[in-house]
Amino acid sequence: MRQELARLGNGAHALATQILGSREDADDAVQDAYATVLAQPDAYDSARGAFKPWFLRIVRNRCIDLVRRRQPSGVDIDLIRHPGAAPDERLEMAERDRGLQAALAALDPGKRQILLLRDFLDLSYVEIAAVLDIVPGTVMSRLHRARLALKQQLEHPHE
Repeated sequence: MRQELARLGNGAHALATQILGSREDADDAVQDAYATVLAQPDAYDSARGAFKPWFLRIVRNRCIDLVRRRQPSGVDIDLIRHPGAAPDERLEMAERDRGLQAALAALDPGKRQILLLRDFLDLSYVEIAAVLDIVPGTVMSRLHRARLALKQQLEHPHE
């Protein structure tokens, strides 16, 4: 279980950062989720689904608890890295990334969450449904709407 948790660390932190808008708050939420899982190792039941969506759901619930207690301070997404690129390529990619981050930040939290779970963490529709506690058909429609909204933000960032 500890190895699985270690593999999920970056994805869990990215999800928490997206929800909370703060790396420090995300650190707290993920740490709390780790502590919860390690304190109750028998809580996971493999018959009910895969470990990854189960754990990400715990992280998401911890984040929601924190959001309910305090207002998030903005979105701090740092998901894309470009090592080894030439300086002009890094500049171009950094500008593109800032545009993507701004477009994601302009979306409502539900749309950002579903995009992050599918397109950045590569969860299946069934896994996303488990994390968000919705049916897979709803995942498909929400993901479609989120992608359309992101496209709109990318094409017309100041509208």
